[in-house]
Amino acid sequence: MGRVVSRASISVILVRPLAQVLEPSPVALARFFDATDLTPEMLADPEARVSPAQFCVAWAEAIRLSGDPLLALHIAEATPQGAFGIVEYVCRSAPTLRDALVQWCRYLGILDDAVEVGLVPTHDEGGSRCALRVITESQAPAPASHELCFALVARHARTMQGSAFRVAEVCFAHRTSNAHDSHRAFFEAPVRFGAQHTEIVFDGSVLDAPLRTADPHLLAILLPTAEEKRTRTSPHPLLTDQVRRALRAALMSDDAQLDTVAKRLGMTGRSLQRRLKDDGTSFQIVRDEMRRELADRYMGDGMSFAEISFLLGFSEPSAFFRAFKRWTGLTPFERRATLIEARS
Repeated sequence: MGRVVSRASISVILVRPLAQVLEPSPVALARFFDATDLTPEMLADPEARVSPAQFCVAWAEAIRLSGDPLLALHIAEATPQGAFGIVEYVCRSAPTLRDALVQWCRYLGILDDAVEVGLVPTHDEGGSRCALRVITESQAPAPASHELCFALVARHARTMQGSAFRVAEVCFAHRTSNAHDSHRAFFEAPVRFGAQHTEIVFDGSVLDAPLRTADPHLLAILLPTAEEKRTRTSPHPLLTDQVRRALRAALMSDDAQLDTVAKRLGMTGRSLQRRLKDDGTSFQIVRDEMRRELADRYMGDGMSFAEISFLLGFSEPSAFFRAFKRWTGLTPFERRATLIEARS
């Protein structure tokens, strides 16, 4: 049984290549942002994520606006090494292709937790083949994204493994009217559309061949960070998370106002307030929550109340005291006493 994904999301890292394809045409790029309800500022935020629906629309619009039905293959050819951050480097540091794909399956959620993939044995006669298979599809599928994923796996594996690398077969559950010959030429293997599974298949000898990029020392350094990122979840809707990050910077510059934060996200204040209302919150609520959380952290760090009020963007400590009492029912002195007592 596939896992149930709650509040699934995709990193903007996977959306950026689609926007970059359209950059030569400002009109097409503007239409892309309008259709996806994204902004350039959001795509520039390395921690930002989009919904599966936005990701699905982004792919459909990028293909339509670029007029390129083979967009996934062309992006794969142009993507530079390291574009997918820690997930990519964990895979590149693994000892064999099999180990790299196991790591990919484990840490894919850092980039995209709307789908689940697994390395599974196939039922071939020799019994040695395994497939990197989509186990659970996104609720809003973006079929071309799977083409890009497998194309990137094949391209990078060729460079990491050299002449030992080859693909046995590539299968996609979705159907296409695009030229299959281009896919076969790219993968140098049979490619089927309308298949039972979406998967890329390898022989056991290929999976167990060593990688030129293997680096056990680097892998040991990367894994704790990757594991922390894998298990990190946010209780907030996607836009609220983006507002909280923008607010953190705005508070430090004493400019945590609606229009300022909206500008950081490439929106108008009215648009931001409307979208936050759709998330069941408001700018004032999000700002108060951020200030309350940061106040607790700063008090725990032993900062003075004057320093805290300044860092939270209050004009004077008395304004901070009044706000804190409204948030928590306690004065800052009472809250600091409870924090000290909890640590003792």
